[in-house]
Amino acid sequence: MKLLFENWREYLSEGMSEEEVQSIVNRVYPQILKDRGIPIREGKPSKPSIELYTDIYARYSDTPGMEGEVSGEAKAEFVDKDNTIYVYHPNMENEEDVIRSLLHEFEHAHQDPKEYEKFREAGFDGRNNPLEVKAFAAEENWRKYSVDSAGEPPE
Repeated sequence: MKLLFENWREYLSEGMSEEEVQSIVNRVYPQILKDRGIPIREGKPSKPSIELYTDIYARYSDTPGMEGEVSGEAKAEFVDKDNTIYVYHPNMENEEDVIRSLLHEFEHAHQDPKEYEKFREAGFDGRNNPLEVKAFAAEENWRKYSVDSAGEPPE
């Protein structure tokens, strides 16, 4: 019963609220920027913005409520031409999910999109592309930014 009580969100909710996700972003993103540094774009530092959305299809179509094939899966994406990390808050399950997504996409902000495209054209996919591998590795530092339920950084 204790386990059910501690994990009630998994059983009663379809994701985190926009406010919950924004609160984590507000706390974590400045520290990520400090630790990793602002990415260099066109020879000068350029801090990616972060925008929260309900759905990837609604964002691309500019149609509120639009959904599609990966609506329930898309967590976040970095769009180079916008210099923006888009976070799809209903798909976030917990603090770890938000932090991992930020770290993953921020790693892409540090990468050359032309190099990513060259790997894709060479047959690499979204898992074995060397730049994707680096982004997944960046996620492993999520604990550094986590705060437990008592509001204290983890030990």
